[in-house]
Order: sequence, then structure tokens, then C-alpha cells
Amino acid sequence: AEIVALLRRAILTGQLEPGQKLNELRISEQMRVSRAPLREAMRELVQEGILTSIPYAGTFVIDVTAKDIIDAYSLNKVLDEFAIELAWPQRDPRFFDELDRRHEAVKQATRAVDTTRQIETALQLHGLIYEWADNSVLLETWQRLTSRLQMYFALHQRARNEPVPAEDVHETYVALLKGADMRAAQRHAREHIDLDFEELLSYARGLEKRASKN
Repeated sequence: AEIVALLRRAILTGQLEPGQKLNELRISEQMRVSRAPLREAMRELVQEGILTSIPYAGTFVIDVTAKDIIDAYSLNKVLDEFAIELAWPQRDPRFFDELDRRHEAVKQATRAVDTTRQIETALQLHGLIYEWADNSVLLETWQRLTSRLQMYFALHQRARNEPVPAEDVHETYVALLKGADMRAAQRHAREHIDLDFEELLSYARGLEKRASKN
């Protein structure tokens, strides 16, 4: 699990760029691990969808295209709405305590201007509704999608070359999940996703244009 986390972080921080081939020997030396557990970690990240394995060519970090962004975000909107609907009647004091705890983790990462941690904690906050939805297939789908979303956010943040927002943007989301209006919570979740989607899509299309010129 530790090697998976280290490898994932290398991708999210840009040490391993989209489309880059992974050099097992170099990475194992840098991480000071043997190649067998490294290969196992790589297989796990292939399953998550942020690495791709090509027969006779090797293992690569996935490229990011506009279609990838569209596919991921259109699915995310549908899943979020469904997860909120399923989780809504299951909310209890433990849910609200965990919601506050995860929200505080986002705020701490935001105050620390830790981009990678801020993205991780924000996705953990959004993942709570999936954990409370009591649907194992839905949760597994979200967990697979999370790695891609995390990568897209990190790429976009680095491209903008800006720190994480100075203020937390989840206050309304958390307040609505504590409230009585499920439709309002679903609507806000969709709007929140749409906001990120437009910026990321613009960024991905810019990458594609630059690649086509080269």
C-alpha cells in the first residue's frame, strides 16, 4: 500500500508526466524498493486507471484528452446525484461527525497551501456520500473514478501555476448535506462539478492543440 501511495503521489505531483513510460529500475532505486512489489503497485494503478500497460511496450502514465474529461465528469455528475439519494435516509450522527472531520481536513490542507493534500481531502469529503449509500458497486465505481479525478485536478492545478484557493469552497456543500432539502444538495453537487469541468475541459483542449502543432 505504501508503494502504491508513493507511486500515485509521483504521478499527481508531476514527477511522472502523462504519457511517460515507467522505468522500473530507476523508480525502484529512487523509492528504495525491490521490483516485485513495485510491479504489483503498478498493476494496482493500472486497475485504478491512471496507468496503462501496453504489451511488449511497457507501462505508461495515461494521457489526458478532452474526451477523458467529458467521460469522467459526465459519470461523476450521475453518480453523485444517485449517491446523495441513497445516502440521504442513512444519515445519522456518525455521518455528520465524519462530514465535519473530513471538512476540517480540507480546510487544514487549504490553509497549509498543500495542493496535493487539498485535492486528496476534497475527494475524501465527496466520497462520504458513497460510503453511506450502502451500495458496494457504486462505491467501487467511485473509488476507480477517484484516481482519475485526482490526476486531472493535479494536472490542472500545476498548469495554472496557482496555489489552492485561499478559502474553502465546500461550506455550502457541507451545509446542504446536513440540511433537509435533498434536491438542493444534488443541484449544488452538479453545479460544483460543472464549475471544475469547464476549466479542466478548456485545459485539456489546450493540451491537445499544442500536441497537434508539434
